[in-house]
Amino acid sequence: MKEFDYSRVPRYKFYNFAVKVFGPMFRKLYHIKHKGLENLPDDKRYIVAINHTCALDPVFVAIGKGIPGLHFIAKAELFKNPVVAWVITHLYGFPVKRGQGDKTAIKYAEKIIEEGHVLALCPEGKRIKDKNGVPQSAKAGVAIFAHHTGAKILPVAICCKNRIKRGEQVTVVYGKPITLEELGLTGDEIEKEEYKAAANQVMKTIAEMREKELNGN
Repeated sequence: MKEFDYSRVPRYKFYNFAVKVFGPMFRKLYHIKHKGLENLPDDKRYIVAINHTCALDPVFVAIGKGIPGLHFIAKAELFKNPVVAWVITHLYGFPVKRGQGDKTAIKYAEKIIEEGHVLALCPEGKRIKDKNGVPQSAKAGVAIFAHHTGAKILPVAICCKNRIKRGEQVTVVYGKPITLEELGLTGDEIEKEEYKAAANQVMKTIAEMREKELNGN
């Protein structure tokens, strides 16, 4: 695949074009509802954490009214096809080599936040294809990014009673931002287990949001 340029955080007109043109189509195909948009932080320097239900999760979140451009983490394998790579790149996606401690991608993610952009990721690290869609345990990454940059975490729950497909009702719920203090990440030296616990606290919040929405509470 073509080498991704990690040296700068770009701005692409294609992103806004795609959201404006294709957003209404996705809303109609998946009967998308957005709730909790009033919880979006005024400061764009935050991390969006999403439960990973399908490949379209970042799209469902990005087309909510008032959502700033989301720079999302995507698995490196998606960038092998040059056409797909171009589209993902111009939608602010960037590749990360999963399970390899990709330090270059990690530094780029931190740069995104430090420059005042919004980072989006799925803490679980991969799609949950079974388990009835219930959010699973998280990788430590979301907590590490938050601690290193001082960014808040905005939990977002993708909610659907059945497997997501055209015609199903998909509700995207934006929760209240979670601070470093709430996650216990205020010290300079954080142990690996503390990062893991904080990341799973984020996922627990997302799971509770999802359950509440699906149960109609």
